[in-house]
Amino acid sequence: MAGGDDFSAHDLAHIRFDPVRVEAQYEFPNRPQDRKPRRDDYHAHAQSLTQQLAAALGAVPAAADDTRLTIADQKRGTIVEIETMVPTSERQGANKTPALDYPTQEIVVLRSERQEDRTEKAVLFIPDDARNYLVARLNAYGAENIGNRKRPDVPKFEPIEVIRAAQARALFSGDVDFDAPENRWWELWVREPAEQKPGARTNAVSAAATAAGFDVHTERLSFPDAEVLFVHAAAAPLAAFLARALGAVWEVRRAEGSIEPFLELDGAGLGQHDWVTDLAGRILAPPEGAPAVCVIDSGVAAAHPLIAPGIAGAWSVDDQWGTDDHHHHGGHGTPMAGMVLHGDLFWRMNDNQPVALTHHVESVKFLPPHGFPPNRPSAYGVVTQSAISIVEIERPNVSRSFCVASSTSLFAPDAPSSWSGALDQISSGSMLGEHDKDILAKDHPKRLLMVASGNVIGGQRDVVEQHHTIEDPAQSWNALTIGGFTSKSELVANLAPLAAANDKSPFSTGSQNMLGDLTPIKPEVLFEAGNMMIDQAGYCDWHPSVSLLGTGSDVAGEPLVPFWATSAATGMAGNFVGRLKAALPDLWPETYRALVVQSAEWPTPIRKKLIGRGAHWKTGNKGEKQRLLRDVGFGVPNISRAIASARNDAFLLAQAEIQPFAIGQGGTSVFNEMHFYDLPWPRAALQALENSIVVMKVTLSYFVEPNLSGRASTRPDTYRSFGLRFELKKRLETDEEFRTRLSRPEEPAQVGEHLNQDAGQDQEKQVPEASHWLLGPKAMQAGSLHCDLWRGYAVDLASHDHIAVFPVTGWWKSHTGQKRMKDKARYALTISITAEGQEVDLYSEIATELEAYVAAQGVGVEAAP
Repeated sequence: MAGGDDFSAHDLAHIRFDPVRVEAQYEFPNRPQDRKPRRDDYHAHAQSLTQQLAAALGAVPAAADDTRLTIADQKRGTIVEIETMVPTSERQGANKTPALDYPTQEIVVLRSERQEDRTEKAVLFIPDDARNYLVARLNAYGAENIGNRKRPDVPKFEPIEVIRAAQARALFSGDVDFDAPENRWWELWVREPAEQKPGARTNAVSAAATAAGFDVHTERLSFPDAEVLFVHAAAAPLAAFLARALGAVWEVRRAEGSIEPFLELDGAGLGQHDWVTDLAGRILAPPEGAPAVCVIDSGVAAAHPLIAPGIAGAWSVDDQWGTDDHHHHGGHGTPMAGMVLHGDLFWRMNDNQPVALTHHVESVKFLPPHGFPPNRPSAYGVVTQSAISIVEIERPNVSRSFCVASSTSLFAPDAPSSWSGALDQISSGSMLGEHDKDILAKDHPKRLLMVASGNVIGGQRDVVEQHHTIEDPAQSWNALTIGGFTSKSELVANLAPLAAANDKSPFSTGSQNMLGDLTPIKPEVLFEAGNMMIDQAGYCDWHPSVSLLGTGSDVAGEPLVPFWATSAATGMAGNFVGRLKAALPDLWPETYRALVVQSAEWPTPIRKKLIGRGAHWKTGNKGEKQRLLRDVGFGVPNISRAIASARNDAFLLAQAEIQPFAIGQGGTSVFNEMHFYDLPWPRAALQALENSIVVMKVTLSYFVEPNLSGRASTRPDTYRSFGLRFELKKRLETDEEFRTRLSRPEEPAQVGEHLNQDAGQDQEKQVPEASHWLLGPKAMQAGSLHCDLWRGYAVDLASHDHIAVFPVTGWWKSHTGQKRMKDKARYALTISITAEGQEVDLYSEIATELEAYVAAQGVGVEAAP
């Protein structure tokens, strides 16, 4: 244990609190269903919907006139468009698309989307032979004389305001010019039921599209409910083709072209060869068995004197491309690789100390050089997965993380894409060929990916300073999305730095414009990305004086180049993770992601926007605070905090396996288990601090297996394989009351009732307590990393001494045909208590409490790395 009077020195091993975990049965605590009716006359509403449905469906084509295709057991049918009612008040949440799926009838919601008035619009497929069934359900919903029986299907039909006829064009996502004659690549998200042979329907659609004269790419992406097929066609002919295959495709999206233009960041080399020579002479190579960070980019100048000592290999997705960095103006993959090894070279060049590298860098070139055709649209998912496979085959059994600093703005990131979905597969170990039914999901290979959020380009100040949205694939749930801050504020003649020192970088994008209940908070963290300079006319752009210093691909001519924006920030993140893994080996990728976020702190200009006087967060509702975090994430990671604790800044760390669901009576899927932690809390130290301010931060990190479908944009539960949430014991709550609140079900819901399965929302049944959380449980909707901060008086925190982790629904539970109900997952949970500036030893009391618990229970305790 560290001695002396420095209570803030981070030189103590993080505390592993796994021994205090207790597993318990979890049952979803259904909320009471007695609520105010939203329709004055259900009979009239049902009649209206029935009439609208009949008009929208039209007549079933006569056999002689039916031109619809036969697609691998796909029933012939029709699509209609439904729209939900407008919320009646500003405080009411969005009226979501109801669960209108009837699997036995093959009635299915193909796609849905949120609208600005908080209604949702969806496309519903209805087989010809299921029309009468749906009408019968509507009639039962609108029956006039139901006596004491509960009205059936209220959650399914009550929210619907409009049913209208739909054309195949309704399957297309985004703005599409159907008059454009040009052929282009499209993503067809083909619906693949679990009961069928994998790929059978996709093969049939592919064959039919080929027969219709369209080019079909041989590459595909596979997800549990869909296979992504790439078809080259003009929009209108493709829509006409899909009109003959209704029900076979969830959704159609544009497949982007080459992403190489998004890497064209101009620059001017610095060319100080003597600096390079001096630094190269001070570099010590990484030790044998060191972790690696793989840069998936434009290649690398592997012979660069500052890269050669630390590079462990360079490969290319296509051998004909070579492995060198073909990107102009100093390269892109090369400065990325240098940033991963060294960080910002500015600091290395200003000292004369030895540089002992802690980790290797690797390079996989996944962008074609000039003279080769650009990647086909499938490159965004397939080529990234190919790059992963190549490096793992060439250098197996290496502790490795990955950096991807390429992005595109051609697809809106407010829903999962085939590229972001492919990254989620990489992280969760569910790429094609990785899933083995005899191996539990927890044992699949897990990978940590760091992805750039995307960049704001230079321009007039009023445009640059607007909020700009992250770019695809930064919406990936499992990847750690990297935004930028800047500490660079050099003054140059006739120019001024745009951002204040330690504020968000002008290059950085965020997720403020994305719906908080449907998308994760992105970016999660910020790293140095450089600043912009503004001239007297108000024009802003990059400038060498406020950029980072990187390694250039032209070793002979310009070995040093300026590097900036979120690409540089992602390189800095790679350097951080490489050092973290070297210092704390053998943790899970989910855990390293949690520690990066857990260690993050907001620099002063951002902190002032969140923290008010005394113990309180700044005034404003939690939605406003979440919007700010969607711009700046959880702050700037601190490597000292990520690696070690201090006496007044103690970190607790747990890794656990969990089986979220199980098979219940009748073969249905039910919730299975939850975890309670009796925290080894520093009660005496907290009580002694009394009204001093302390901060507790909780981060829950896990990886989901993604499932692409047209509903993923408005139904996060259909995209994730499972979800997890955490809940803290309330100050005035006993241990037993806490467990009862989370695990005791109330009266079961009536059959057919559709519940919001995201437990953790609005379940407070005891006397309300003032919330000291920054975000609160309602912020935990989408994503696979959940973080929140509690800020208040130390004496109040002393009683919050238990925490629980429990499951929420996902496709493992709802898609019983996939037979994943009994699968097991895993998660990392990190908790920190910080008494900033206080001479208090929180750490020692926590360690002593844990030792006493272990001794009393007679179990072993795992030492922290």
